[in-house]
Amino acid sequence: MAERIFALDIGTRSVTGLLLEKSNDTYTVLDYCTIEHHTRSMLDGQIHHVMEVAAVMKEVKENLDKKHGPLPRVSAAAAGRSLITQRASAAFELNEDVISNSDTIRHLELSAVHKAQNQLTENQKGKRGFSQQYYCVGYSVLTYKLDEEPIGSLIDQRGYLASVEIIATFLPRVVVESLFAALERSNLELENLTLEPIAAINVLIPVSMRRLNVVLVDIGAGTSDIAITDSGAITAYGMVPIAGDEITEAISDEFLLDFPIAEKTKRMIANEGEATVTDILGFETTVTKAMLVERIQPSINKLADAISGEIINLNGKLPKAVMLVGAAVSLLT
Repeated sequence: MAERIFALDIGTRSVTGLLLEKSNDTYTVLDYCTIEHHTRSMLDGQIHHVMEVAAVMKEVKENLDKKHGPLPRVSAAAAGRSLITQRASAAFELNEDVISNSDTIRHLELSAVHKAQNQLTENQKGKRGFSQQYYCVGYSVLTYKLDEEPIGSLIDQRGYLASVEIIATFLPRVVVESLFAALERSNLELENLTLEPIAAINVLIPVSMRRLNVVLVDIGAGTSDIAITDSGAITAYGMVPIAGDEITEAISDEFLLDFPIAEKTKRMIANEGEATVTDILGFETTVTKAMLVERIQPSINKLADAISGEIINLNGKLPKAVMLVGAAVSLLT
C-alpha cells in the first residue's frame, strides 16, 4: 500500500504544504498549497511571531485536509538560520562478522552524530551564553570505510573495522523550539525534521553528480542556503542571512515604496520586465529591469559578495559550477 507524506516548507515569505504518495522508491505529488505570511512574522529564517506563523501553517493544513482528509503528522524543513556544521567519525570492530542490516549502520552513523554534538559543545565552551543551545537537525554521510579503505556500502561486507565520517548540522535552540511551538499551535505532530539545504540538494543534485565540485545556492526571502558536493559526497553546508528580503528593502528605499508593494514590484519585474508603481507620495513611475538593477546594484553586490565569500570559506577553492535557485536569482544573473 502506498504511503502518504505531508511536508511543510516554512519559509520567511510563505508556507508551502506538499502532499506526496510514496510507492517503493517513487514519489508522486498529489497536491500542494502555498500561502504567504500576512505580516513579516519571520525574518532571516527565524520565527518572530509564533501565533501568526502558526495561523498560516494551520490554513495550509486545513486547505489540504478538506480535499484529502486529516493530516495530523508532518515532515518539516527548517531554514538554516545561524547554521553550524561539525564533522565527526565513528567506528566499531567487525572481527570478520558481516553487517547484514541497515540498523547496524544507522547506529554507527548516530554514534558519529553524538560525537559531533560533543565536539560542538566542547568547541563552544567559554563562549558567552552557550549552554546546550544547539539542536542537530540533520546529517550527511561523507564516507564509509572498511579496514580504513573507502567503500560505497557496508551492507554484507566482511572485514575487521567498519567506520563512517559524517557532517552534522546544528541550529540554535530558539530557531528549532519556535518551529516546534508553531507546529503545536497548528495541531501538527512532527514526524521528521530536516534542513532546507539538505532537502534541496537531495532533489536537485543526484548521487551520480556529486563527484563534481558543485555548489547549490537556494536564495530564499530570509536566508541564502548553501550546499556543496565533491568527490562523491556532500562536503559542506552553510548559509548567509542575506537574501531576497534585502533586495526588496533596497527597492523600497530607492523608490519610496511600502515593503509589500516593493515585493510585488520585484516579482512583476522579474516575470514581466517592468512595473508601474506609485510611491508613498503619490508619484507614479514605470520601472524597467535595467533601471531597477542599476538603482539597487550596491545591494545586489552585497548579496553576491556574501554568498561568494561563504562559498570560498566552505569550499576552500573556486568550485566547478554554481547552481542558483530562488525568486531573486533573475535579478542577480
